[in-house]
Amino acid sequence: MSGQPSPRTMFPGDFAATLRLRHSIIQEIRRFFDTSGYAEVETPLRVPCPCIDIFVDAFPAGASLFLSTSPEFHMKRLLRLNLDRIYQIGRAFRAEEGGRHHSAEFTMLEWYRTGTDYLGIMEETEQLVRRLAEALGPRCTGFSFPFGRMTVAELYGKHAGWDPVTGWNEDRYFRDWADKIEPALAGLGAFFLMDFPAPLAALSRIKQGDPLVCERFELFMNGLEIGNAYSELLDYDEHVRRFEHAAAARRAMGRQPYPADIGFLDSIRLGLPPCGGMAVGVDRLIMALLGLDHINLVQAFPAERL
Repeated sequence: MSGQPSPRTMFPGDFAATLRLRHSIIQEIRRFFDTSGYAEVETPLRVPCPCIDIFVDAFPAGASLFLSTSPEFHMKRLLRLNLDRIYQIGRAFRAEEGGRHHSAEFTMLEWYRTGTDYLGIMEETEQLVRRLAEALGPRCTGFSFPFGRMTVAELYGKHAGWDPVTGWNEDRYFRDWADKIEPALAGLGAFFLMDFPAPLAALSRIKQGDPLVCERFELFMNGLEIGNAYSELLDYDEHVRRFEHAAAARRAMGRQPYPADIGFLDSIRLGLPPCGGMAVGVDRLIMALLGLDHINLVQAFPAERL
């Protein structure tokens, strides 16, 4: 064997400093939630239903189980225990994901709070990022507060010339997202993209008084999608319909359909309190805070260094 180091053993320059900053950021995240009355919880990594997103592929994990793509279903079940504020920082897995901003294994922060909706979660998200930015001081650059807010209709009207809320067209929506919207995102700084078209509701509720819009937002920071949040859907029949629709859509795409999460649906049927929740990709958040452009620069052992 040659004396040259393998790419698997090579780390970016001054990587120890980055790992120390990563540690301090995750510590500050925990302090934020702990001092806000949240309880940290743990949920399984091997689950019967990995998600409802038709575009997300999960890793099989034996015995008709999958590696978790998100702790969403199990965390919502815990809300029935009078745990009104819960959060989790843990590993998540998504197959066939790779590139500058994606990793098949990554760290996810997810939290849920009863008695609020997506607007309350939006305010809390900005408070969290502001706390992290203040803790980092001059090491955090590239965006400012307060964050902007823009609806999907406004974003597409400005950069694609049409409104996907009133004239939904799935093919055009995703084509224009790749060709026209994504190139514009980097110039918008940090902002919340909100009020998505109803067909993109996932497990968010439809906005009262406006059946064409769902109560969902995503946080973007300098062009990078950081997190996704909902006013959580509580209607049992609608949940069943959406699980069935997702399974049928995956079959039509030639992908393995996922079973409905029976334990989660039972909890919905028994009744969950009104709540909102947020899922954040921690690696991406750290990238945005530190102004880094590749996920490998914040993960100790991405696939390339295994």
